[in-house]
Amino acid sequence: MISRVSPQKINSKSASSPLAVSKDGYTFDPSDEYWQLNKDVTISLVLPRAIDPVSEAGFRATLLRYAEEASARHTRNMETRFKRYLRDTKASQVTVTDLINWRASLGVDEQWQLGGLKGFLLAWNDYGFDGITEEVVDLLQGWRIAGNQKGVAVASGCPESGPYTDLEMAALLDWANVAVVRQDIAFEDYTYLLTLAMTARRPVQIAALRGRDLIREAGNGAPMFRLNIPRAKQRGVGFRGGFRSLAILEDLYLVLRQQHRRSVAEVAEAIGRKLDSALVDEVPIFINRKHLESVGDVDELTDLLIGRAPDQLHVKIASLDSALQRCATASTARSERTGEFIRLSAIRFRHTRGTKLRREGFGAFVIAELLDHSDIQNVRVYTENTAQEAVIINELVGPQLAPFAQACLGTLVRSEREAIRGEDPRSRVPNDRQNAVGTCGNYGFCASGYRACYTCFHFQPWVDGPHEEVLEDLYAEKGRVREAGCPDAIVTANDQLILAVEHCVLMCKEAKSHALKTSVLEAGTHG
Repeated sequence: MISRVSPQKINSKSASSPLAVSKDGYTFDPSDEYWQLNKDVTISLVLPRAIDPVSEAGFRATLLRYAEEASARHTRNMETRFKRYLRDTKASQVTVTDLINWRASLGVDEQWQLGGLKGFLLAWNDYGFDGITEEVVDLLQGWRIAGNQKGVAVASGCPESGPYTDLEMAALLDWANVAVVRQDIAFEDYTYLLTLAMTARRPVQIAALRGRDLIREAGNGAPMFRLNIPRAKQRGVGFRGGFRSLAILEDLYLVLRQQHRRSVAEVAEAIGRKLDSALVDEVPIFINRKHLESVGDVDELTDLLIGRAPDQLHVKIASLDSALQRCATASTARSERTGEFIRLSAIRFRHTRGTKLRREGFGAFVIAELLDHSDIQNVRVYTENTAQEAVIINELVGPQLAPFAQACLGTLVRSEREAIRGEDPRSRVPNDRQNAVGTCGNYGFCASGYRACYTCFHFQPWVDGPHEEVLEDLYAEKGRVREAGCPDAIVTANDQLILAVEHCVLMCKEAKSHALKTSVLEAGTHG
């Protein structure tokens, strides 16, 4: 079992340290029988019965990933549910027969126990740990298990291993964009995460990218950006032997181009000279630094890139997996369905793209093409009918989901006087009714409009600002768009913004309530 220490959490630990760090920053030894994950939660790794050693190792490794990437409470839930499965079934490993019998033994009001464990077992398989067979995966993916009600309706489906909702994707990207600016995550890790999210390609395909795969074309009035992505899983086709072109946004093009420049600079430093333009285009976007250390001159470099083993300077898949894990460890993005940190895995981005394409009316052949399948036999897994996509954000549901989504990224201030740039009248942020709702703390130019402020970390909303006016206008606009018969994609376009404003309103109410209690206590003390 391999434990990892997040460089964002504990910089003083060496890479060889056996210690792990929980999401809340608590250090623990993965080989211990008890892990303290925060001040309130300590979990026990002592199982109720002896089980198959391979299954126990897989369970501990998966639980370790949860401890590092998920909340302490959620990790404890997975521990207790797996133990419940072992106690009820007397099983020594996870099998199809035992799962079917356990489900049959659970009452209707306890099916949620299996629902939670389902996500954990599928994550176990996604992580690549031994102990979960393909038969178990097929069984679990075919089950629809009702969840436990948590104040708002939590849709069926799996919020831990299934497709991301639109709000979850928005939350992930919002967090990542802020995290890379704050240097909470490395730029290379950010680039990989963004490429996964925006292309839905397999890690092996992303690892094979080179500089010449980035294409900028002159369009009618505006340039077009494309990415030639090497194909994978093709019989008789060697490394980078086939490609499919994919249109991409300029944002992704620029990020990948910057990452490639960094890789070129590392290669040039390693061989002690500047590369010519032809060789620059052959440098991988994601470099294998360990192998680069053995390259002594430009001839060796040329042989590696164009010779008989041209994949050697490309990053290993295990390194990309570690990059995604580092992002998951640092991430503060939460699911509006569960209130928990969103679990990251490469396959979830592919499921999300396939489900979204199906929801927008594309047929199996188009989906297969866009997901780089050679035929349509495997398209079904990407087009599951997931009920969570039907969640409707309105005046009743919004306030309940807002604490889960935590979409407002700004810093609340009691008044304009406390704000960064508060002395500058130009920093005031007015709403559509020309009433100021907060202060912009960004000294650079911004033309995004006040709505984008609620999901920007530079924004400083005022506690007494008229944020309810913004909510009222947003809900009214959504109603008009729906009544006009617009597609769901347009109707829900501002849902993340609505949750951000709802979150801001909630924070303001809590701040006012705290201030009132403090003033009452102070008055009582003086009295």
